[in-house]
Amino acid sequence: MAVSASGIALFVGACTDNGAVTGGDPTDPDARVTKDGAAGDSAPSDLDGGPAEDTGTTASTCSVTRTYVTECNKLAPDGGDELTCGDGKFDAWCELNDKAINSAAYRRAEAQCLTTKNCSGLVRRDCEYRSYATATPTTAQKAVVAAYCATCEPADTTCPARKIAYDTAKGTTSTDDVFVAAWELSDTLDDLIRTSCTGSALDAGGGTAACLKAFGNCAGGIYVDHLPDCP
Repeated sequence: MAVSASGIALFVGACTDNGAVTGGDPTDPDARVTKDGAAGDSAPSDLDGGPAEDTGTTASTCSVTRTYVTECNKLAPDGGDELTCGDGKFDAWCELNDKAINSAAYRRAEAQCLTTKNCSGLVRRDCEYRSYATATPTTAQKAVVAAYCATCEPADTTCPARKIAYDTAKGTTSTDDVFVAAWELSDTLDDLIRTSCTGSALDAGGGTAACLKAFGNCAGGIYVDHLPDCP
């Protein structure tokens, strides 16, 4: 996940995965999804023919996620993890979570990446992060990045472009809290993060690293505050 061990990226990865599985070590990138393993007696269906970009599919993010978790659990040597809030309440919770948290770019990434080829958390995140290279950021997403750069890295003119770019050579650990906020969160959350976690509102201390950490902790708090409870 992100370079920092705190902030929004940790919460996005460890708390609920926006409707995937729970459990595991919060610092483990694979805690987002089921663990790798050999297939058991029941082979998973092939999800790779499912929803993808520009197919016209009407499958919701929550429906795709339920199928993904169910099928990847068949590959997990320990049976995998339960859906957030349990099988009976997952759909209702996920709909609330999707509306409160997720961006269109994130939904697009899930449609492309929630396949049985990506049951490993790191592989899935790599797929998601690569998908953002062809996504179009919203006005709110651009604004939160610009506000971060003006606050924490004002002398670096490469900051706005660099913070939303994914370095495929370095992999998933090359991203940070700004990248996650810029691509995966709703416009409402990004607007709140921009007004609460940048500029004079941010108590950043000294240096870029301290400023990024303060931004991530502030943004992570806003993210957690908007996570819905189980119905």
